[in-house]
Amino acid sequence: SPMADNDHIDMYAAYGFSPHVAAGGLVFFSGVLGVGPGGQVPADPRQQYDLAFAALDAVLANAGVRKDQLVDLQTFHVRYPENMDAFMAAKSAYLGHIRPAWTAIGIATLGTPESLVEIRAVARQ
Repeated sequence: SPMADNDHIDMYAAYGFSPHVAAGGLVFFSGVLGVGPGGQVPADPRQQYDLAFAALDAVLANAGVRKDQLVDLQTFHVRYPENMDAFMAAKSAYLGHIRPAWTAIGIATLGTPESLVEIRAVARQ
């Protein structure tokens, strides 16, 4: 199973942030990574992207939010734009017809050295 919100609890406490915060009719979600069971980060980009969207789905569910309430996605990519075909396939598989605003940003590295993407989201309540 993908890393669920409660698997992050020690990380949230250690680094002093929340998985989500509701304000002004919106819910702001902290970024999630594509991490598998036991903290494994798959080398295959598509598997990693699918796990990241599964992790996003888990934090949305824990906040009582559906993916059709998403209004904004920001995705942070290591080695951008490499692997964007795989990312777009994973994004399409997760979102289907849902079309939030989206910004993709290329970055040098993430907190887990093997990670290729972090997904941050905003949803309406």
